[in-house]
Amino acid sequence: MSKDQKSYDHKNIEPRWNALWVRDNIYKAHDLSDKPKKYILVEFPYPSGAGLHMGHFMRYTLPDIYSRKLRMTGFNVLFPMGWDAFGLPAENYAIKTGVHPAVTTEKAIENYTRSFKSAGFGIDWDRVVNTTDPAYMKWTQWIFLKFWEAGLAEIREEPIWWCEALRTVLSNEEVLDDGKGGKISERGEHPVERRKLKQWVLRITEYAEKLLEGLEMVDFPEYVRAAQRNWIGKSEGAQLTFSIEGGAESTVEVYTTRPDTIIGATFLVLAPEHPLVDELKGAVTNFEEVDSYREATKSRSDIERQASKTKTGVQLQGISARHPLTGDPLPVFIADYVLYGYGTGAIMAVPAHDERDFEFATLYKLPIVQTVWENEETKGELPLPSSEGVVEVVDALRPLFGNEKFVSCDAAKRGIISALEQKGTGERRVVYRLRDWVFSRQRYWGEPIPILHLEDGTLMAVARTDRPSEVELHLPLTLPEVPDYSPSSDGTSPLAKNSDWVSTTTPEGRPAKRETNTMPNWAGSSWYYLRYTDPRNDKALADPENLKYWLPVDRYFGGSEHTTLHLLYSRFWHKFLYDQGVVPTSEPYSWRMNGGILLGADGQKQSKSKGNVVDLNEMLDRYGGDALRSYICFLGPYDGTLAWNEGGLKACRKLVESIYELRKKVKEGVEEELFLTRLYHRTVQRVSSMMDNLKMNTVVSEFMVFAGEAKKAQAISMETWQGFVRLIAPVMVFLGEELWQELNGYSEWDPKRSVHLQEWPSFDPELAKEDVTIVGVQINGKLRGELEVTDDDTTDTVRDRALELPNVQKWLEGKEVKKFIYVTKKIISIVI
Repeated sequence: MSKDQKSYDHKNIEPRWNALWVRDNIYKAHDLSDKPKKYILVEFPYPSGAGLHMGHFMRYTLPDIYSRKLRMTGFNVLFPMGWDAFGLPAENYAIKTGVHPAVTTEKAIENYTRSFKSAGFGIDWDRVVNTTDPAYMKWTQWIFLKFWEAGLAEIREEPIWWCEALRTVLSNEEVLDDGKGGKISERGEHPVERRKLKQWVLRITEYAEKLLEGLEMVDFPEYVRAAQRNWIGKSEGAQLTFSIEGGAESTVEVYTTRPDTIIGATFLVLAPEHPLVDELKGAVTNFEEVDSYREATKSRSDIERQASKTKTGVQLQGISARHPLTGDPLPVFIADYVLYGYGTGAIMAVPAHDERDFEFATLYKLPIVQTVWENEETKGELPLPSSEGVVEVVDALRPLFGNEKFVSCDAAKRGIISALEQKGTGERRVVYRLRDWVFSRQRYWGEPIPILHLEDGTLMAVARTDRPSEVELHLPLTLPEVPDYSPSSDGTSPLAKNSDWVSTTTPEGRPAKRETNTMPNWAGSSWYYLRYTDPRNDKALADPENLKYWLPVDRYFGGSEHTTLHLLYSRFWHKFLYDQGVVPTSEPYSWRMNGGILLGADGQKQSKSKGNVVDLNEMLDRYGGDALRSYICFLGPYDGTLAWNEGGLKACRKLVESIYELRKKVKEGVEEELFLTRLYHRTVQRVSSMMDNLKMNTVVSEFMVFAGEAKKAQAISMETWQGFVRLIAPVMVFLGEELWQELNGYSEWDPKRSVHLQEWPSFDPELAKEDVTIVGVQINGKLRGELEVTDDDTTDTVRDRALELPNVQKWLEGKEVKKFIYVTKKIISIVI
């Protein structure tokens, strides 16, 4: 901490301060403080063997800076960290190496913890949570039992997604489109297929409407809200009942969002797996042909059936379906393009207004009846899917609409639904695309499901959640050792291999078997933010008073890949816990921002195979944490897609060194030049606003401007220097501490005197006031725009801002700037 030190030695300075911060946990949050609270959260990482990488560093730096600024402005800030440590990677590694996943996970957590600490993040290290910790797992299982007691967790046999490569079932949210008409797993991008298996499900559909309503209460980006709305997929339409005639007394339920097209329904299609097909066996005269088609369909996955360009099917001869509005008989088919796992597994086919129905009707020469026109004069090309047109009032609709020739689609929907309700063949219905959450996994490394299977087929919880003594005695249910962790392709979990663990008894001594499927990794991450408020509580998932004080999370930073996975799941868990009286708010997060992507220097996604991976530890070792933090900010907006450029990192390292050198200009009792004083107050004003608005990239630009101008000054006053050191501290955490301790002459470390616990600098509005002038921007002598400039603007800053003007960019497109002239506060001239 001496002014005689010639250069900034990050290898000496950074570890020294970091060790003291961690030892004294100077970023500790205080429960129930009189200060106003701010809960700043970043999605916790999955700790892999590779350790912290540059993507993590990018994700956490901006929230860390924001948290530090809030702390210095008087808030009680909770900025925690933890480990989402269950999941497939550790288990797959265990299968490959024979090392228990608990061992590899513990080592990975040690690596991550070391990396987070060396990077200087301002984390409250007393609140770390780990989803694999039995003390944490206890309350994950307790929440599951709350779902079970409320009837929202159940075992069902239904078509689910199976991934053979991962040897486990997947939820709908974990399955992605592959861009080629197929489906792949979200993790690993492996092919998936439909299978019919018994699985635990959480009935998230019961909360579909609450999840939609809650989106109006939070400050999420519109694209996040839209993604959640689209995934939930609320639609309003009609549930129709088609009666089957021809020796069978049956009905078929069909849901449609387009009841206005019902006159165009010319046939009915069932999925080959529909149970009604077997019920009709005695009435269908060609059942042997039908059954043969069904057998052939079984060998094809849902993906193949949906992607097939050629539609196939078989008519169920000997029966017909009665049209719910007109009463006309309609032929009934089974066809591979209708899937039993979607909707009711049956559709009314309207070939004039659905492309797949149109293809099928064309192939089998079935009637195609148009009911919707583009407008009252134009029928449009078939199939016409648009609902923006008008409905032709044909004879069958005259009782509803009189002598009208056309009515709007909305009017047709209302009138037709009313008519169906009067006939008893249909009703208005709201449905959701959202499916219940397939919650069990056929893997080892996950939370055991705390349910017992009794010999009579009934189920029993290992503990009643309202009985603390049972919870204390029987939770957590921990993982046993197993001979090997390899899952099987028949859906059997590795836990089933430990027969001693599986076989057990109830408290009354009745024989029972433990559930051998485990929870998905989403279980622990659906409530971790609650545990941060009270991480060592062994009597409850968190103290109600702590939850009331800290919730909701004020700002939540995460990845765009979790918009319809973790974000949806955790909102569901939270709303359920709110209804159970466990948490005090109906939404967990007030605000959300998704982080961007850091590309390699070649502008492509970082990948070992491409050789463009930026090594975090190498950059920290070479340039230091402060330079890297500054560069990550300087790269661009937090949610942007940004390309790595080591030249920018070198520039930020020079900035750190330049600021370190400025300390030699600080003189006690000296009166600095007015231009520097005014610039300082403007810098405090701008940086304060930029940090509040998370514009950290422009914050670093302000530091560059001030450092450049201060270098020209004769001296820097003590007051200005004290303020500037506090100003840079949230970004340049190590340099800020080094300069602050030196500035105040502290010879011994006192955590209360850390720069990070000092007050944020203030500014004088009069001194910060800018003398703004509007000057014209000419291109080859013609006025093409205007720009605001101040006394502090240099030719370089004016050039940068002028070239960013949209109208200027338009005239410069494809052109080369040969000359740039700035006549101070008078004119800007660009020659191309």
